[in-house]
Amino acid sequence: MPKRSVSNNYGKTGQLPLMSDWEGERSDGGFRAQRVSGLSEYQVLNGCLGEVRAQDEGELWLLCDAQTRLSERIALAESTRRRP
Repeated sequence: MPKRSVSNNYGKTGQLPLMSDWEGERSDGGFRAQRVSGLSEYQVLNGCLGEVRAQDEGELWLLCDAQTRLSERIALAESTRRRP
């Protein structure tokens, strides 16, 4: 999967171009991103994070992508668990 390049306007706004589920910004010595929407307790108990930190934007994008995929699969497991 190719790394995303840094947007020309992210330095002006302080925001990074990430997936729609995440808001990113420069942080002390790197980058951080937070989820826009919340997670269920089941997702949190099974490893989903509300915030990730990285040294560069490419790493941050990959972490956000991995966390998004994980939360989707955990939500699927949660819905399966609720079946009678």
